[in-house]
Order: sequence, then structure tokens, then C-alpha cells
Amino acid sequence: MCRLQGRVTRATVCDHIERHNGDPEKFWGGPFQSLCKTHHDATKQAEEHRGFSTAIGADGWPIDPGHPANR
Repeated sequence: MCRLQGRVTRATVCDHIERHNGDPEKFWGGPFQSLCKTHHDATKQAEEHRGFSTAIGADGWPIDPGHPANR
């Protein structure tokens, strides 16, 4: 997420790419990604709540296929 913003930041949080919803297999087995604390605690949580990412590509268009502009 930092790289998409043109920044290099040390990752400090192991994030579950897919919500585990209490499933021990997903919780312990992943898949995982490394995130900085800010992106994990704010950006990722907002995306999960909203249901899509608002990240924008170099062309100025949302990169998430699930974004309403891409439906």
C-alpha cells in the first residue's frame, strides 16, 4: 500500500489478506501480507468495511475491480 503511494516504509504488521472470521485455519495459515501499522489500522480496515479499495492507478482510474467505477 505504501509502494502504491510512492513510499518505501518498513512493514510492522502481518495482515490477513482474506478475513479469517475466527477460522483457525485461515488465521494461522494465511494468506498474509506485510503492512505498515498505519495502513493496517486505517486503510485496510476501511477497505474491509467499504468492500473495495479506493487506490488509484497511474491512469487516474481505481485499480480495484470491485470499485463501483469498475462495475
